[in-house]
Amino acid sequence: MEEEKLSSQLEEITEEDENKCYQDLFEHAMHLLNDHQKPVELVAGTMMAIAQRLYKTHLDEDEYKQLMETIMTHPNVEPYEVKKVRIN
Repeated sequence: MEEEKLSSQLEEITEEDENKCYQDLFEHAMHLLNDHQKPVELVAGTMMAIAQRLYKTHLDEDEYKQLMETIMTHPNVEPYEVKKVRIN
């Protein structure tokens, strides 16, 4: 029953929803990095921790392990085009 509910929720996600969610989270991450000068490791690590907890909550153990394996071995992650500046 829970799997059917999750599946139907995924089917309802539009590309517009996806883009809006991504943009909202990206803007908040940039706000933390730029306006509050938080370290990228803190912001990225926190986002990853939240993502993993969400996945762990909503996937069964095999699905979670499979997803983590896919994430770890995915070779096509492109960096953002930003100038790296460290303020000490």
